[in-house]
Amino acid sequence: MTIRRTGEEECHYDENEEEAFTLRVHHHGRFNEAKNEYIGGEVTYFDWVCIDFLSLLNLDVIAKDLGYRLPLSYYWKEYGENVEYEQEVEDAAMEDCVDPTSYWEQSFEIPEMASEDRDGSESDMHLSEGELNSVDGSEEERRHTPWVRKTYPEFNAETDLKDPKFQVGQVFASADLFRKAVRAHALKQRRAVVFEKNDPNRIRVGCKSENCGWQIFASILSEDRRTFKVKTYTPLHTCAMVFKNGFVNSNMLGRKYVNQWRVNPDWNFAGFAQQLRDDYSVDASLWQYYRARKHAKKLIEGTVKEQYARIWDYCAELRRMNPGSTTQVKCSLDGDIPVFQRIYICLAALRKGWLEGCRRIIGLDGCFIKGQHRGQLLTAVGVDPNNQMYPIAYAVVETENRETWQWFLELLKVDLNINNSHGIAWITDKQKGLIDAITDLFPNSEHRFCVKHLHNNFKVYHKGLLLKQTLWGASTAATEQRFAQKMAYMREVSASAYEWMTDKDPRHWSRAFFKEFPKCDMLCNNYCEGFNSAILEARDKPIITLLEMIRNYLMKRMAKKRVEVDKWHHLVGPKVFKFIEKVKLETSGCHSDFCGNNIFQVRNFEQDQFVVDIQNRTCACRRWQLVGIPCVHAMCVIMTSNMDPIQFVDDCYKKDRYKLAYDPVIYGLNGPSMWPQTGDTPIRCPEFKKQRGRPRKARKLQSDEVRQDGTTRLRKNYVLIHCRRCGQVGHNKKRGRQQKKTPK
Repeated sequence: MTIRRTGEEECHYDENEEEAFTLRVHHHGRFNEAKNEYIGGEVTYFDWVCIDFLSLLNLDVIAKDLGYRLPLSYYWKEYGENVEYEQEVEDAAMEDCVDPTSYWEQSFEIPEMASEDRDGSESDMHLSEGELNSVDGSEEERRHTPWVRKTYPEFNAETDLKDPKFQVGQVFASADLFRKAVRAHALKQRRAVVFEKNDPNRIRVGCKSENCGWQIFASILSEDRRTFKVKTYTPLHTCAMVFKNGFVNSNMLGRKYVNQWRVNPDWNFAGFAQQLRDDYSVDASLWQYYRARKHAKKLIEGTVKEQYARIWDYCAELRRMNPGSTTQVKCSLDGDIPVFQRIYICLAALRKGWLEGCRRIIGLDGCFIKGQHRGQLLTAVGVDPNNQMYPIAYAVVETENRETWQWFLELLKVDLNINNSHGIAWITDKQKGLIDAITDLFPNSEHRFCVKHLHNNFKVYHKGLLLKQTLWGASTAATEQRFAQKMAYMREVSASAYEWMTDKDPRHWSRAFFKEFPKCDMLCNNYCEGFNSAILEARDKPIITLLEMIRNYLMKRMAKKRVEVDKWHHLVGPKVFKFIEKVKLETSGCHSDFCGNNIFQVRNFEQDQFVVDIQNRTCACRRWQLVGIPCVHAMCVIMTSNMDPIQFVDDCYKKDRYKLAYDPVIYGLNGPSMWPQTGDTPIRCPEFKKQRGRPRKARKLQSDEVRQDGTTRLRKNYVLIHCRRCGQVGHNKKRGRQQKKTPK
């Protein structure tokens, strides 16, 4: 092959030179779309080109002879389509050449390859100066066939990332997508590849093995400076598979298995390791699992800072979808930047349901938030007509004290329209500042203390089962006479315990002094504890995720209760009906005598007598008045008179009231992308100080509390351990042997 410039003598071939021809190359010019011709530049001829020699790869030899540095872009045309083979243009001298990626509808001619057969006629390889003809096409077809631009395949991230397939000319929406495709290919084929060149404009990837020829090169298009096109691709791997891949890192695994963690947040390490082994034949470490799970949670929930910054938008969406709901956010200021302190939420559906269908008793409680930014979750929980919990409002505060409880109760007082505190009762633990807050805001209301927590404080100084039973007997006594008997018995058992209890006002912890209007005699704040347990999984989540999980739980619970009420077989709820049936069984030891005017005298198996007024629904034992459900004495009269006990149950337990409580609907929210933009200054998350050691998530159990994890053995609290070898207290036989071996 020889080079011939324009103006030099043309080359003539003999009849024996049937496989030789001349190649004409246009270069260093530009293409005019309007005239569909190549303008300017130079024309160089290559004589004595062999048909077997000319190929896409061997064109590099021609480019080097012309003085260009590789890689370059080459263009030619065939019948019915336009074919191009492109490489990266690195030579600065080629900047004036036609842009290989610019849009054009018709191709331009570059080479003229001519040869003659032995008989002097043109061969099939003859390429006229005007156009490039097909091998099989007729002269008429070649004369009128328009130039056709070839369409290159587009890489679809949603479908092609699972098993990427590459080819020359393939286009990618961005450089990041191309990198992801290469990594996915390496993981799928279990090959070790390396990014030899990786910048915003060019990416070249090769195999780590020196003997493997696999490579791929892509560069950016000049049209939009974003799309990447594959220019060079050698698809064959000659290296061996690897089972340790650097692309298998925690970030990649977090993105890969984010859907698994979204569906199953408790996906454990064993399942994760097995899935990774099945997909990529690699093993994962425990810390890699932890980091991948952390990254997946960030993708699912967003970062903590992002969630605090969108609290205003979340509250606006909550009020928009649930009109009438109350959201209140309180922040401190660090200069002009608000720093989160508290948020209060009372959904309109819960407020309306409590006002129309629930009894006037509210339990208050607080629990710890276990996430990165610690705090307290304050809750107000009522009692529904089926003697189940009915959440009313909740708030996230920085700490539990008198200020935060007073702030919470002030907002709750406005929401529930509590103007006269005579008609409401509260039941609480003895939280910090809560007693003073209730006394200040609701001075005339009834305030009950949880007897379980009272006993926890009582047993610190006064231990023993007998004192425990005596304390609970005094708290469950419904009459003042019965209460006095139990307290007298406590004084006989332990004078110090009696003195400790006399300092506590019995109006807060004994049924004998409870008011009758709430129709509820509960002594424990179990409803609040039940609500805290129901939202346990949400308490270690970021702020918006926490609030959303609580709202979702309440939304689904309200919908579930609306469906359940249609399945009731009686005018009262299942729990109330079960309680009535239990009271019926206890009437076997009672006998009633009719006195007149709907008044009866009932004697029980303890030879106690009580007067029952059926018309006024009262009993001398006060249980009927306190609860609103006939006591055992009233039930004896009802059953003897062949009457329906449900007709004597207070209306607060009836089906109609239950429907009023759960008919309001808590509506769902749109995703964060659909939230209204308030334009307020984003809230900054509070400062976080990491504590030493591993954060505790499990609640500390009381000394006499049994674990709920299936443990069959009690803990040895307050048990003195004796050594069988030496008889001393404080160690066992094994520990004593170890101490004996320790040198002095």
